[in-house]
Amino acid sequence: MYRIKGLGTKRIAKEIKSIIKRKTRFDITGYRDDFLIRRVRARMLALGINDFNKYIQYLMYNRGEIYNLINELSINVSEFFRDQWIWEKVKNIIKEIIDRKSIIRIWSAGCSKGEEPYSIAILIKELGSTIGKKVIIYATDIDDQALIDAQKGIYNYSSLKNIPVHLLSKYFEKIDSNKYKIKDSLKHMVKFRKHDLIRDPPLLFMDIIFCRNVLIYFTKELQEIIIEKFYRSLISRGYLVLGISEYLPESSRRLFEIYDSHSRIFRKKKND
Repeated sequence: MYRIKGLGTKRIAKEIKSIIKRKTRFDITGYRDDFLIRRVRARMLALGINDFNKYIQYLMYNRGEIYNLINELSINVSEFFRDQWIWEKVKNIIKEIIDRKSIIRIWSAGCSKGEEPYSIAILIKELGSTIGKKVIIYATDIDDQALIDAQKGIYNYSSLKNIPVHLLSKYFEKIDSNKYKIKDSLKHMVKFRKHDLIRDPPLLFMDIIFCRNVLIYFTKELQEIIIEKFYRSLISRGYLVLGISEYLPESSRRLFEIYDSHSRIFRKKKND
């Protein structure tokens, strides 16, 4: 269905990356070629284009399609308390930090539509040990629409399947048979903002950073740059939580030690 005339996969990816960089401020040169091509195919299918050369021409002269493709590159499929076994480990870490600090800063990087930072907020509420404490959850993404949806806080039941019934009624308002809206008590805990992990400087003085299922879409070189930024972002002995299919690049292992290998949780080594 998808024909490649005289252009190999690498050349197609290079050409598309170049077009996007020239016509917008968005630099996707660090995205893996195979991931980019998969997302391009999805756009081609939506447009009824079955030739990569024709799609490249269409992209060059249709600015709206450039932004459609950029949005396609932002993977916004998530759910509350994804990979449930990890959250018990996370709960213990957060409780330990709350017990010894008065201000706790948590960063959900690549937060998509808010499922992860709101999961963190629920976990903290359920700990019930934050009297006299200030907990700030920063939630960032590059996708404007995802951030708008996150701030609205309306979710289909399929995203909430991991939440026990008693917590669902406690933290959500039922809109209809399939939609729930998160209550203001949780909304107030999360600060959403646009942030590009590649271009923008890191947030600082973080106790924990969650960046799950984001690094897998970047080249090894770009992964190393982002991990270096997370290192600068975290306080000494702060925690980094990656996705279960993600690993620290070998060159970054000088910066972090393994806290829990099964859950992909790492701890920043002590500053010199």
